[in-house]
Amino acid sequence: MPSNLFSIFILCGSILLTSCTSLEFSRHEVSFKPPIPMYEKVNIALVLGGGGSRGLAHVGVIEELLAAGIHPDLIVGCSAGAIVGGLYADTPDIERIKKLLINKKREHLLDLSIEHLPYGVSSGLFLRKFLSEHLKAKCFNELTIPFAAVATNLEFGDMVTFGTGDLMPAIRASSAYPGVFLPVRIAGQYFVDGGVSNPVPVEAARNLGAKFVIAVDLSGELTDTLPNHMFGVMRRSLEISYIHQSRIAAENANVLIKIPLKNIGTFDDEANAYIYNLGREAGRKAIDEIKRKLKLA
Repeated sequence: MPSNLFSIFILCGSILLTSCTSLEFSRHEVSFKPPIPMYEKVNIALVLGGGGSRGLAHVGVIEELLAAGIHPDLIVGCSAGAIVGGLYADTPDIERIKKLLINKKREHLLDLSIEHLPYGVSSGLFLRKFLSEHLKAKCFNELTIPFAAVATNLEFGDMVTFGTGDLMPAIRASSAYPGVFLPVRIAGQYFVDGGVSNPVPVEAARNLGAKFVIAVDLSGELTDTLPNHMFGVMRRSLEISYIHQSRIAAENANVLIKIPLKNIGTFDDEANAYIYNLGREAGRKAIDEIKRKLKLA
């Protein structure tokens, strides 16, 4: 489905709210907090930010870090970063992950249907199948590399860090882009995309004991598309908010790798190789800074 038709589909889905029912919140007094994993030693954490199809840049960055002998002790992912990070933490073979994702199209991971209205246009079935086929681990403690995924509690509005328990629901919750994927129910509460509360979750890495944080920001730059209707104004306003929120979230990183992405939407799928190569280039440029700062840390 071309990008403009996909946008129309999402817009129509947002307008055609076919039910007046509401999500049933847990009515608990506090937000659900999974147990915080205890790591003996976390020297280097790699934080992978959200960005939808732009997540392929993470693959390129990881490839360059590994080639330079920089191996993270912990990976923290948000949204697309949770998918890439979870796959790598499960099986640390970046070439394998590149082959899995480089030719993926939107329709391979996103099943669209208006039957899931009014809460989304995708049940997440295709994403569940993809993760089920390519993740060996079922729980966080079975992963090869320590990993955490952040999601946003829809009831309480806070960022929640998942690093224990079942792996797949946590990755799906972290990737549940509002209005597209249905919210994911965990422990009786609903969760949506981690980017809503923290698109570059350096905070989560610090809370898990990371001494040195390398963060990858995919928020990109404002598009060249000028708004010519109210939905265009809304979209550009959200882009501005996301870019500023990402900048603030990443401020506490030791090294920030910002990918110069522009005019590539969250669900665009026609520039995969270009995005991957931008990630490699940005990762390569950051190596000297990382090595210099690691010596001083």
